This record gives sequence, C-alpha cells and structure tokens, in this order.
Amino acid sequence: MDQNQYQTDAALARRNAAGGAQADDTQEIDLLMLFNALRRHILIIIAVALVFALVAGIVVQFFITPLYEATTSTYLVSTSGSSGAIGQLLSAADLSLSNSIIGDYSDIIKSRTVLEAVINKMNAEYDAQVAAGVPTSMKEPLDYEYEEFYEKIEVTNPTDTHIIKITVTDADPILARDIANTLTYYVVDRLADIMGISVPNVYDQAVVPEDPSFPSLTKTVVIAFVLGAVLAAGVIIFIAVMDTTVKTAEDIENRCGMVTLTKVYYEGGKKKKGYGYGYGYGYGYGYGSHSGDGSKSHSDKGARNDKDGGAKK
Repeated sequence: MDQNQYQTDAALARRNAAGGAQADDTQEIDLLMLFNALRRHILIIIAVALVFALVAGIVVQFFITPLYEATTSTYLVSTSGSSGAIGQLLSAADLSLSNSIIGDYSDIIKSRTVLEAVINKMNAEYDAQVAAGVPTSMKEPLDYEYEEFYEKIEVTNPTDTHIIKITVTDADPILARDIANTLTYYVVDRLADIMGISVPNVYDQAVVPEDPSFPSLTKTVVIAFVLGAVLAAGVIIFIAVMDTTVKTAEDIENRCGMVTLTKVYYEGGKKKKGYGYGYGYGYGYGYGSHSGDGSKSHSDKGARNDKDGGAKK
C-alpha cells in the first residue's frame, strides 16, 4: 500500500469517528438545549402552575357543591347452633355463602320496594314531628325519585367478613346520616324475612360527617398545580424543538456540516442605521458600532469627487 492510499484511509477513518462522536454530541446537546429552555423559563412554569392551582381552588371552594358520606356497618348472624341465639356469628359454611351472595344482598337493599318504603317512612316521621312542633333534622320532606335515590346508596362487603356496609352520599351531611341509619334498620328486618336468617346486628351507626368526601380541596389543588407545570413545560419544549433558527456555532456545525472559524461578539453601543454597501470592499448586510474601512473608502471617494469637481471648475 502506497503512502497516499494510507493517508487517505486514515483520513476517512478519522472523519467517520468524528461523525459518530458528533452524532452523540448532537443528542446530548439537544437534551441540554431542552434543559436550558426549561431552566430559563422556570418562573413561567411556576407562574402557570400557581394560576392553575388558584383557579382549581376557587372552583372547588365556590362553584362545586361538596358531597358527604355516612356509613353504617352490620353483622350477619345466624339462628343455627345449639342455643339458637340471635347474636351467634355465621358458621364457616354460612360465611362462604354470604361472601358469594353479596350481590343478592345489594339488590335487596337497593330494590325499588325498599328504597321507596324508606322515603315514605322518613317523610311520615317528618310530617309527624312538624305537626307535633318537635324540631326535626330534616329541612324538608324527601323529594327523590327512585333512580336518584338509588345513585346515593352503595353497598359493600369487606373481603372474608360477615360485615355489610351501607354508604349514603348527599350534599347535606345530616340528611346523609339520617338516610343511612333509617335504611339500615329497615333493611335488617327485610333481610331476616327474605333470607331466613336472624336479625343482623347493627354495630356501627352512621354519624354526621365533618369533611366532604368530594371534592377534596387539597388533592384538587395539588393535581391542578402539577397539571399546570406539566402543560407549561410541554409548551416550552414544543417551542424549543420547533425553533430551527441558528443561534450558536454548534448549530451551524450540526445542521450545515461547516466548521466555524471565528466568532464576532457584539459589544453593545448604539447601532448605526443603514446597510452601508461598500464601494471597494462590498461587505454584506449588517449593523455595526464602527463604520469600518468601507465607510472610510466611501468618504475618501466622495472627497476625491468633490476635489475633482472643484478642479474642473
């Protein structure tokens, strides 16, 4: 192999290696560009996040009706056993059966017959208390259709337990408590008659909830803050990625494959107007703080023309 061929192959190898390194550097520079874009606009990101959190807090506090939950807990009991006591817990077989037919219990509790009977019962008690002049916790009679009342009630059964939980959700915390307790005590008699078991034991009555279950002000504000920050960061990244203008020498090398020989820094000062097409030097479009040789050549030429004109006269 001759010397020239060796030098050519070596040059190609160095160029390929430089190209691979440049590709890696390009990806690293792009990530760094995105990071710098986020860092430069960090105040905007925080401001947008705070605005989102503030708006969410105002909406939750003043424009959304809070909902409250009241829950009762009931044990299922059985009449089986030697004593036949009502309070005896279900046997292992009864427990397995109760877990498998919780759907049946839920259907009975939320059936139209049961729910309409509870509405009529509570309205009758309200009318009797009003007629007797006794203070009542209900502000007015219940005016719920079956479908609307059905959506307020949830029946659950914790895994591997004898427990049935009835949860009532309403905008009035006192009414939620009253509905839950009235429904529970009415249902235990119905379950005993229909399912052929002893009267279930209500061991945990509903109380007036202090805090709303929905919406949570703290959780909503935090979610809105994070969402605002992510949205602002996404917009900034999108703008940075779509910006194809050349700003640095690295941009020229990465996009054009041209090596930058030098950099000219602008030192500030008042820019002079005009494009200054040089007569002898032909420098291009640009502004500068100094007139340069082209301006000098222009003024010298103008002086010579004035001198020649004066001589001819």
